[in-house]
Amino acid sequence: MSFFLESLAAGLKASLLSLGKIALILIPLFLGLELAKELGWLGRVSSGLAGTLRRVGLPERVALPLATGTIIGFTYGAGVILKAIQEEGWTRREMMLLWVFLGLSHALIEDTAIFAALGIPVPAALAVRLVPALAATWIMSLWLRRREKARPLY
Repeated sequence: MSFFLESLAAGLKASLLSLGKIALILIPLFLGLELAKELGWLGRVSSGLAGTLRRVGLPERVALPLATGTIIGFTYGAGVILKAIQEEGWTRREMMLLWVFLGLSHALIEDTAIFAALGIPVPAALAVRLVPALAATWIMSLWLRRREKARPLY
């Protein structure tokens, strides 16, 4: 029984320490995101992403929801995306491409910060998720474009 209690105590201690590290990363990240949003920095990030977005088949208007979803994930990003879809009337193609990209790279910054705290090299953590996300979105864009051209007009 003593071994069980010692193991339980060690597990709880390790869990609380990990939770503390994650909180030290996430709280400033969320505060920074809100500050960036209020100061208009997210708009500038969106403009900076426009060229890359065009290369993978996405219009510039998806930049802000994409940046939000990439930075902090689906939970907050979904609200921004749904609001943008309702306000701007996105096409099914735009929504599909955005979800393909976010499905592979959601919370990229948040997760990378957590991985870095655990000792994983930042460039490797970014590359492993970002490169396949860009490639898959580009390939899906090409496939959708070909499919739209091949669709009969009746």
